[in-house]
Amino acid sequence: MLLRSTDELRQYDDWSTYLDVCAKGFLVYPISLITQALIWLMIIMRLGQMTGSWWDVEIYSYSYLMRHLPGMIWYLAGRAAMYRTRGIGAVVTLLASGVEWLLLLTTSVLLYGTLSLTGSGTLLIGILVLSALILATSLGLRQALLASSRLPVPGFVRRRLTALATVSVPSSADLALWLSLYVTSYFIGGGILVLLVHGVAPEVTIGLVTAAKTWALTAGVGFLLTAIVPAGLGIRELTLAALLSPPLSRTGAIVVAILLRIVFVAGDLVWGGMLYAMARFIRHHRHRKCSSSSNDA
Repeated sequence: MLLRSTDELRQYDDWSTYLDVCAKGFLVYPISLITQALIWLMIIMRLGQMTGSWWDVEIYSYSYLMRHLPGMIWYLAGRAAMYRTRGIGAVVTLLASGVEWLLLLTTSVLLYGTLSLTGSGTLLIGILVLSALILATSLGLRQALLASSRLPVPGFVRRRLTALATVSVPSSADLALWLSLYVTSYFIGGGILVLLVHGVAPEVTIGLVTAAKTWALTAGVGFLLTAIVPAGLGIRELTLAALLSPPLSRTGAIVVAILLRIVFVAGDLVWGGMLYAMARFIRHHRHRKCSSSSNDA
């Protein structure tokens, strides 16, 4: 697509404006990162039946950076290995990662479906419908998790599912809260998309609801393919460019997709790295403080 649009891309050369809107999106990005880190903390605390700590934030932010490695296996293996040092078995860590992935994918489907049916003109109705769907989905997900050990599956899979019987299944209230927080995260992504579209094509008007719906579908496709295709192979960008093509030109949609990739990669590396460094520093500082207090005693 880039090669076929070379001549048209030369028209988009206002990089001072593009970098300005990228900077604004970059500053908004940590809100989404912190929200997702909080959700992971609650998931692992609930499934692992433990008290959360800065160690969990450190593990999350480190594994978050590993998402950029080709193949989900490194991301899951790294997270499981780090939680083993925390005293949490691989079964619990993998289940928590599966729940996280399922919630992200489910939220994208709920958000896209609701906003597509209700539209931006009936926002209140959309909120009510989405809230009802979140409650119904949380009840369904809980029942599915409770029934997982009774599924007709091969023996080696059943042994793994039997091991999950000792894991505390999240309540419907927990699942509803996590889905709601992921909705917030998707709307933040939609807000960043609004900034970028306005920077590339000021004459195009795209509302937050439309942008959130677009980003929900784009991210959902990305999460689904991450489990199948190494690193997604840029399909998320292709999806976003296709969804933005009606209001924007194809070339403008490509530019927005590239800018969004820049914002997200920079946000993951910088804000994710800062969150990891901060959590690691606080954890080691508290560990030294506790060790010092024990020695004094």
